[in-house]
This record gives sequence, C-alpha cells and structure tokens, in this order.
Amino acid sequence: MPRFNVLALTAALSLLFVAGCNKADKTGADLKPAALVNGQAIAADQIQSEAEKIGPRSDAQPQTIANLVLKNVIDQELLAQEADKAKLAEKSDVQWKLAAARRQILAQAELEAMTGNAAAPTDAEIKAYYDGHPELFSHHKIYKLANLVVDTTPGNVDKVRELAGKNTDARTLAAALQAQGFKVGGQEVVKAAEELPKELLEKFSALKVGQSLTMEQAGKFNIVMLEGVQEQPVSLDQAKQSIGQYLINDKKRHQLETQLDKLRSQAKIEYRAPYAAAEQAKN
Repeated sequence: MPRFNVLALTAALSLLFVAGCNKADKTGADLKPAALVNGQAIAADQIQSEAEKIGPRSDAQPQTIANLVLKNVIDQELLAQEADKAKLAEKSDVQWKLAAARRQILAQAELEAMTGNAAAPTDAEIKAYYDGHPELFSHHKIYKLANLVVDTTPGNVDKVRELAGKNTDARTLAAALQAQGFKVGGQEVVKAAEELPKELLEKFSALKVGQSLTMEQAGKFNIVMLEGVQEQPVSLDQAKQSIGQYLINDKKRHQLETQLDKLRSQAKIEYRAPYAAAEQAKN
C-alpha cells in the first residue's frame, strides 16, 4: 500500500471543515455521503475532489487514494466534534480563524461565479496580442545575466559606479572591485524574456553585450550585466494557447476589478486606528 504524508493531506483538507458539513438529516438528496461520523455527513464530492488534487499514482488505485483521503477527513471530523464539545469555537483566536477561512472560501466562490462567463478570446485578439509584443514572441530572446552585489557606503558608491562603467566583463569587474576592498557576491542566471519584469525587459532589450544596469538599495549596489543573448523566436501557433489563457485571465481580472470598485463604492467601510485605507497609508 502506498505511503502518504498524512500531515500534508491534513493541511490540504483543513479549510474544507470551516464551512462545515451538514447533518445527514438536513442534506436530503443534495448530498451523497462518503461516510457518517456520529451522524455528521462527509460529502463524497469533497473526498473525490481532494483525491483528484493528489492525482493518479502508479502504485495505487483511485479508490485506494480516496479511502486514504477519507480516513484523514474522518480524523479531522472527530477532532472537530471534540472541539465543539469543548466549545473551542468560542475562543477569540479560533473565531477569527474560522471567519477568515469562511471569508476566503466564499470570496473564491463569488470570484468563480463572477468571472465564469468570461468570453474566450477570438483568433483576431490573439493575433493582435502576438503582433503587439514582439519581444515576447517573434523577437523572443534568452538573456544570460551576471548579477553582482556590492556592499557600499555613501562615500564609496561613486567608485563602484565608475568601475562598473569601465568594465564589460563580470569577472573582471568583480576582481577590480575586490582589489579596491569591496565585498562582492553574485551569480550568473539565464532568463527568458517572459521571466523578466516588463520594465527590466525593456531595458535589457536596449543593452548590448557587456553593458549593465545598476540599482542601489539599503547599502547594496546591484550590477546586472548582460553577458549574452540568444534569439529564440516563438511562432503564433506555438504561442496561441498561452496567449489565449493570458487574455481570458486578463478579462477575468478586469471583471473582478470593476465589480470590486462597484462594491467598494456601495459599502460602508469604517477604519479603526491605527489602521487606514492603503491609499491613505501611502501619504
């Protein structure tokens, strides 16, 4: 019999109990139980859903996996019933955890209902996105980067900038910095265009091999040098599925933002000190 990480299964299933299972006599035909625990129904749909998340295993039959999932859920139900007897739900920390989990589950359900009718993108929309982002597709590139991190002070940071401007090889630059007494760390990485933030991708696209970008933050001076570029174009056929998924997700995001803006404008939201709206906290 396959071994499963019981703690991992328990963690994966933990939120499901927050909404609670209905008593068998209250469910009627709406709930097909996988088991009854002291009269409390555990939905077969719940077990099947969690078993599918684990996925198939070569050394276990689907029903074997479902039975193991059910065992963990039964154990949770037994513990939950004992917690009810001990009135642990009246504890403040348990109350806000229950409220937070309930809020998360209901918000996710509303999100799915709200965005479930998002129309699939048309071929014209996919083609327009492909043509509008050559850096991701037709002119797609793989970037080899060297990232040097230098410990600096306000008094010596200009020297680092000077050396960075004079050297076009990362190892030579690192040696020059160390010769000047700077502590230098770093690594080489390979990044595809889609793995870079948009603002950095635009900057790297304009660099030549040997040139670098510099960023300063909290006493650390980052030098990211472009060591090499490899052209790897992606055809429309290759990109069609990923573009389609991105566009439908983007439609859902806009639907969500529009609905949230509407709900915020209609709601009465009162903050208590020291808390404030995020936009107010930035000021």
